[in-house]
Amino acid sequence: MAFVLNPGTVCVANGRVIQIDGVRSISHVDARDMGTGKMISVPIAQIEALPSTNAHQEAGTIREAEWRRCAELAKDLNTFRDCRKLPSTARKKLSERYGMSTRQLQRIRATFAKDPRASTLARKLGGRPQGLNRLDPQVDALVRHAISKHYMRREKPPKEYVVVRAQSMARRLKLPPPSRKAILLRLNQEIGWTSDLAREGGHAARNKWEARTGGLIASGPLDLIQIDHTLADVMILSDDRLNVLGRPWITVAIDVATRCVLGMYISMNAPSTVAVSLCIEHAVLPKPENLSDPGVWPMYGKPKKILVDNGKDFRSMALDRGCDEHQIELAWRPVRTPHYGGHIERLIGTLMKLAHLLPGTTFSNIKERGDYDSEGKSRLTLDEFREWMTQKVCRFYHQRRHRSLGLPPLIAWERGLTGADGNIASPPLIARPLDFRMDFLPFEGRVVRRTGIELKGSRYWHEDLAPLLNSGTEVRVRYDPRDLSAVWVRRLDGMLITAPVIGGRAAATSCVRHSVDRVTQSRLDAETDKGFLATDSIEAQAQISTRRARGTSRPRKRPAPPTGSSPPAVVPLPPVASPSRAEIHLEEWI
Repeated sequence: MAFVLNPGTVCVANGRVIQIDGVRSISHVDARDMGTGKMISVPIAQIEALPSTNAHQEAGTIREAEWRRCAELAKDLNTFRDCRKLPSTARKKLSERYGMSTRQLQRIRATFAKDPRASTLARKLGGRPQGLNRLDPQVDALVRHAISKHYMRREKPPKEYVVVRAQSMARRLKLPPPSRKAILLRLNQEIGWTSDLAREGGHAARNKWEARTGGLIASGPLDLIQIDHTLADVMILSDDRLNVLGRPWITVAIDVATRCVLGMYISMNAPSTVAVSLCIEHAVLPKPENLSDPGVWPMYGKPKKILVDNGKDFRSMALDRGCDEHQIELAWRPVRTPHYGGHIERLIGTLMKLAHLLPGTTFSNIKERGDYDSEGKSRLTLDEFREWMTQKVCRFYHQRRHRSLGLPPLIAWERGLTGADGNIASPPLIARPLDFRMDFLPFEGRVVRRTGIELKGSRYWHEDLAPLLNSGTEVRVRYDPRDLSAVWVRRLDGMLITAPVIGGRAAATSCVRHSVDRVTQSRLDAETDKGFLATDSIEAQAQISTRRARGTSRPRKRPAPPTGSSPPAVVPLPPVASPSRAEIHLEEWI
């Protein structure tokens, strides 16, 4: 049966339903893909008529293109009919030629061996070709209009709402209502970039659909590090283990090229410029952990570039000036592009999975935690948590194969520092570690007066500051917000002076702070309760004595409560020693 390729003719090409739009050349036509709606150029040799649902797998009814395929495949299989098993090269060649797997080829060859006819190799007619539309054109247009109007909205209506609306619109227009399956089929075809753009907004749609083929380039160790904070998923105890302090903050730095944890700082304080500075200090200088455990954390060195997010704790003059001072490039991620921090985010996720192994973990969310008593089961102090996390980083994370690298981070670090001669070249050391730390601490300008340096409501002094008196010029005063017991000043001759506090708030708060255990606190609470009873008795007795002296021994009558309401309940109190009638009116004083 022949058919003419006139404009509007619906046919099949490569298993997809198309509609002829016009002739492009002697060998190609322009057509619209009915599944996607796109215009495409189709070779005429690939075009076939729409399949008939009552076709049979007989030689006379097999489509021409399929029959040619069957005849060629039968000829190729006959070439190896005497072979017990197809050679591997032949299997690969035939599989590629006919677009099937080697296992499918083996099954087809077994079927052909039992019945060596070309028609047995014909593929069974599948379902409806993709894009074939059986709905009435008016109903189909109505459904797509309902999807566009009632689904593509920021209010995010559910799919079932669109089904009901489309069927209601069809009934009102006197059209046959489409089935739920037909509506959902067309709705699912619309899900993609356009639907997410309409329902989620441009930012969410781009995060989901835009390609991100690029990546951070770091060819070797210390080329690029990333720094970020996270709130650890575990509860921490005080040093006396009597109180729960809460969840600690972790500031961590990762070397992108080797995935090594280059620096880490753990504190109960919220993220700040100090936390960032101390994390950089820990990353750049040789680790103090190596003093008690030699070689446990061999990574150190000054990075070429630091990449951070746009938080205010990363936007400080101290951090900016410190990086400039030591020729470290400081860069910020583009706004609202969290995928730029993928390396550090994955590291934080790994560390938190390890933290979930600890008693007192809060898990990732409330649902996962369930009825687990995180505070009641907490066991570690802050120092113990630091030591525990150090061991997990150095003797677990650094030692295990990293999925992206294909080898452990420790080995990647060692190989990155190994030269062509096979020797490991350690990173250069910072000549003056204290000066390096000072360069990253926050600072303020102050004038040195006879009373000292005034900062944050406190006064600081050191005799080496005497040459700066009455100079009239400001000096840069470095300070650690966590500990204001001292500040640092660098004189013009380069000397770094540590000035201790001599008065003010810091002097008052620098004393040792003691904690009270539960037994002592219970004793104090009991004495407080006795005090309330005694003062209540004194007040009640004073009121009774005053009324007697004034000749009004009977208490003033209270106003009656509103109709239908019950009188207020009187809370009974423990008896008092004297007077015996005092407890009658104690409820008035509670």
